[in-house]
Amino acid sequence: MNVKKICILGGGSSGFITSSLLAKYRELSGLDFDIKVIHSKSIGNVGVGESTIFNILEFFSYLGLKESEWMNKCDATYKTSIRFENFFKNGRYFHYPFGPVNANATEFDWSIYSHFFPEIFSPEKAHIYFNPESILSEKNKLNDYKVDKCSSYHFDTHLLGKYLLQYSRDHGVEIVDDIFVSATKHFDGSVASLVCENGEHTADLFIDCSGFRSLLLGGVMNEEYISFSDTLINNKAIVAKIPYENKEEQLQNYTNCVALKNGWCWEIPLWNHLSVGYVHTNKFASEQEIEKELFDRYGEVEYKTVEYKTGRYKRGWVKNVVAVGLSYGFIEPLESTGIATTLENAFRLLEFLSKRSLKTTQVDRDLFNYYTDNVIDQYRCFVETHYYLSSRDDTNYWKYVTDDIDYLHDTTHRSYRSNFLKRMIDDRMLDEITKDANGEDVFSGDLFVCAGMQYSCFSNAFTEINVDIKNVERSAKNFQEYVNKLEMSANDAPSTYKYLKNKIYDEY
Repeated sequence: MNVKKICILGGGSSGFITSSLLAKYRELSGLDFDIKVIHSKSIGNVGVGESTIFNILEFFSYLGLKESEWMNKCDATYKTSIRFENFFKNGRYFHYPFGPVNANATEFDWSIYSHFFPEIFSPEKAHIYFNPESILSEKNKLNDYKVDKCSSYHFDTHLLGKYLLQYSRDHGVEIVDDIFVSATKHFDGSVASLVCENGEHTADLFIDCSGFRSLLLGGVMNEEYISFSDTLINNKAIVAKIPYENKEEQLQNYTNCVALKNGWCWEIPLWNHLSVGYVHTNKFASEQEIEKELFDRYGEVEYKTVEYKTGRYKRGWVKNVVAVGLSYGFIEPLESTGIATTLENAFRLLEFLSKRSLKTTQVDRDLFNYYTDNVIDQYRCFVETHYYLSSRDDTNYWKYVTDDIDYLHDTTHRSYRSNFLKRMIDDRMLDEITKDANGEDVFSGDLFVCAGMQYSCFSNAFTEINVDIKNVERSAKNFQEYVNKLEMSANDAPSTYKYLKNKIYDEY
């Protein structure tokens, strides 16, 4: 297939992320092809605060956008870590910080040290042991190194969508305000055109960014859907905007995830307000009980309910229809995987379109599907660890997700889950996944979740008889002194609020 015309159905984050990338590629390559986005202003999007991970940096870098150009237009702030409160146990927390892991810090040593000195080597201090620079997250401070090397962003998705819409329009993308009605097909089953209320739109390639409705991939192409609801049972979020009472203290540089009785709540610090969302299921509680939990924590705030489904389609690219974003799949909001998987799909689509200058064949579709399926399935397995490693059993919800779900029974994903579980009992594998061939940080999520949940790669039976306690005592003393020095040093850095005000929002 030679692609000369591309039609994207749906705006929002996924639609305009995709159109922006394609428009930039067209500009860089000098190729002549049409890009059209069909979206309806009347439908709109959710527009909640969004928390991201590192691949968002690749996106803005590809577009050539500087932080000073977009952050203050999208209510954006820096994100240096994800904090998990009450996931391990009530009253306890741990961080999953961004940035390189200390080459001299291993899960092997941590497991031993935390067994003998749990107050010093506590879940709350694990992130400092493995990533000393993350003391700034703990103290809610920022400096240039932390921002340049160890951060992504929080932003308002509605505002980012508006910004990228204008970026797309400025770069020659045709934006059509219309509502999809149906599609026509060629004899081979591929899509020929989209029939909308105000006209018909033809293209060679159709990109489905229609959200959970998946109008093209799930609807027109009738692709098989694989549900994740057997292990990821949350399917709703009630979301609200909370005004700051003390911006200096409340505007943090991390996403806070707070486990509640029937799920968990995100707290995303945007520049002008705190975005919160209680992610939950009604399996063990009514919506009125969920509402009360939200009000008990934040007061009687106005909120809206967002329903979602967890899972993905068997293939993301079928004939001349490819899905990006929620129209392909969704895990759940935990670990900021929503925008992450959207970007993975958008960049992989760009990769296969550009390999042969907009000529694609079945091998491109097969490779795209192989890659994107693996990515979302592995994200799924990582998110599951936050539930099955928990020690909570104080509510029916937490008893169910820790004791009643068989996380290995699904043979489709058994190999991924087996690898994740193996890493939790094999220190060598945990160490290997945090470094690449050059010793650079790659993925350390398992490391921080295991340490934060006090899930050791050794049994206490082994530890008690194979450790020189004097060496452990010295290490405990040295670590405590090191933490004290880090804390003193961090006090000199500006607060997150002051740093953002000076660097991004000074003119406001």
